[in-house]
Amino acid sequence: MQVSRFGAWAAVIFLGSFGLAGCGPSANTSASGSAPIAARPEVVITLDGARHTCVVALYNEAQGSAVACTDVVPFVRDELRVPSGSVYDLRTVANVDEAEVKRVGASLNAAGYRFVGGPH
Repeated sequence: MQVSRFGAWAAVIFLGSFGLAGCGPSANTSASGSAPIAARPEVVITLDGARHTCVVALYNEAQGSAVACTDVVPFVRDELRVPSGSVYDLRTVANVDEAEVKRVGASLNAAGYRFVGGPH
């Protein structure tokens, strides 16, 4: 039995389409146009409840700078030169007032920075 080239290619394409059926986004994936947030933040802000201050550091720095929590945005923008739209993470040490955490996060969000997400 001899199979024509057309018939052979048709069989390959037909069978190959079954192998690709599971590729691509699932039907329940959101179709929002927003880019995914990076797994690693550019800047990390640690709120220190015992000292009532914020320690701000680039992700790859071993040590950060202690600044007043009200000065986090100007420090990130002007001193560290982290551009708006970059990703940040909030962490806490000791007992930190939840309202202070929310204030720092809200000020960063208002300045255009994006929270990486997760618990602090």
